[in-house]
Amino acid sequence: MKHLKLFSTTTRHETQSSNSVREYSSDQIPVDLHMEIFSLVPAKSIARFLCVSKLWASILRSHDFTELFLTKSLTRPRLFFTVKSKGKLLFCSSPQPHNPDDNSSLVATSYHPTLIPDYHPTYICKPVCGLVLLQGCGTRKERLICNPAKGKVRTLPSIPRNGINSPKGIYLGYDPLGKQFKVLCLGMRTYRRNKTHWTLTLESGKLLWRELEPKFSFKANGDICGDICINGVLYFEGTLEGSFVIVCFDVRSEKFSFINKDEDMLPKANDHHTSLSTLFNYKDKLGLHRRFKQNLVLWVVEDSINHKWSKHSYVFSLLGYNIVRDNMFVGMTRTGEVVYSMGTCVFFYNIERKTFKRVVIQGLEGLEHPIICRTFVDYVENMKFM
Repeated sequence: MKHLKLFSTTTRHETQSSNSVREYSSDQIPVDLHMEIFSLVPAKSIARFLCVSKLWASILRSHDFTELFLTKSLTRPRLFFTVKSKGKLLFCSSPQPHNPDDNSSLVATSYHPTLIPDYHPTYICKPVCGLVLLQGCGTRKERLICNPAKGKVRTLPSIPRNGINSPKGIYLGYDPLGKQFKVLCLGMRTYRRNKTHWTLTLESGKLLWRELEPKFSFKANGDICGDICINGVLYFEGTLEGSFVIVCFDVRSEKFSFINKDEDMLPKANDHHTSLSTLFNYKDKLGLHRRFKQNLVLWVVEDSINHKWSKHSYVFSLLGYNIVRDNMFVGMTRTGEVVYSMGTCVFFYNIERKTFKRVVIQGLEGLEHPIICRTFVDYVENMKFM
């Protein structure tokens, strides 16, 4: 089937108005078929389709369609980029290749109109089920929740400090069972009281912070690359009673726990060839990445209750070492490729073949002095929120 028109142009009466034609013809195609077709088009097109007719708008805003679109998006993950251009922050994405050819290229398209002028985030969280959390600085310190696929931005309410606590860290999580997004904000201990943390559920209507008091006192390390949400659990690095740990926050129950790190996971003193650690998704398990000289070392949580990790070590060639030395670790794709990037170049490392493939990102030529701030893997477009 080469072409499938959503509306027939044939009418019973040639004098029928165009609106009547649309209403009459729409009945000839089942709603389920409409949704199936719409779920295959890019997210950018959905916003335009909302303006075509009341029927299309009702279908595209329905719960059944947004669930179907998200399900389809999960099967076609994308690379996601935050870009600065002429004082504005914008979002772009491209298809995420599997086993790409060497020196190939991808075209990144921008999500308009998600342009945030004069906004300089100190923190850009990893996208969580299509949403992005930003922490501003300077004259614009507000915290923003963005849905790039829908071109929507929402400002979070101020945190209820009560003149006592200052926010130390802020993270975004998603509960796949309850289908809820939540923001976690960590407080800072002061001489007057212990730490207080807050959580906020993203929903329609007024957003309200709720106070949390964990059973144990921890300190987040504040690493801008240090958080990730996997299967409803938000992870970030921290310290507990002087020990380095992974702090776990169950988004659904809003309970904290922690995982001890192994001794050999910690950076060695005076070792200038060791990279900072980064948390990532390792085939739906928590992974921790660190580079030791010419070795790629990955730790994976096998048993969080008993603090059990497995260690995977790979030796880079000299060429591979030169690549990772000058690039930032991004993460691992669902197909098991390790990804590094810097600017418009993205490198995919195949662990089994021990090969690097370079992919050049194009499509930013129309922007004035574009600078790619961060690159993320496995981004999914979501039409549900905002």
